[in-house]
Amino acid sequence: MVLITASKYLLLTEAIGKKPMLRTRFTSQSYFVLAAFLDLMAQKVIRMSKDQVRIDETAELPAYLSIFTKELTAALAEDDSLENALKPITSWDIANQIYDGIGHELLASNQVQRVVFQNNLKPHIIYEPTDSARSEAKGWLIENISASSTDLAALNLFEIMSSMDALKWVIDDQGQRAELVKQVERNAHAKDIHRIGATAAEVITQKRFWLDSWLS
Repeated sequence: MVLITASKYLLLTEAIGKKPMLRTRFTSQSYFVLAAFLDLMAQKVIRMSKDQVRIDETAELPAYLSIFTKELTAALAEDDSLENALKPITSWDIANQIYDGIGHELLASNQVQRVVFQNNLKPHIIYEPTDSARSEAKGWLIENISASSTDLAALNLFEIMSSMDALKWVIDDQGQRAELVKQVERNAHAKDIHRIGATAAEVITQKRFWLDSWLS
């Protein structure tokens, strides 16, 4: 099983700079796990009827989804609403396990380089995208959104980048970006994905406020 949305998200967003985006930044990590959630929905492992979420516990999944599926299953046992199902996306442990798994896959296909980054705490393994892989991911997103039959993974990624206000960094041509937004707005599947994205944004914001109050 390949998590296309999550893989493309890593290729488009991971950068070290002062500190790595997907190892140290809460919001970026949360949207990374949301990408995996949406990938599992696209592959029918996670299903939603109205506001009730179900997961196929018999599905064969990559080992790097073990913490995610365990926490999601536990959350759904208590409350199967969409909001509650999305609460695990803010987990540091889940984000890091998925990051290591997808990073290893991308390394095997020469789309990333393995870099050791040292911060004040401990060294981290960072999977830094190659310039060509990042460019190809950008082209993939634009091509699929422009197509009349849009790929669900592309819609997922477009929604996430929109929610993060990051489309302008991926599609720098304002006119092209506006046209792609109109294209997505006409897509029936995009409306359902947008509802999930909006709920995820609320969950992430609530957790960020809690973290800020806890740290203050």
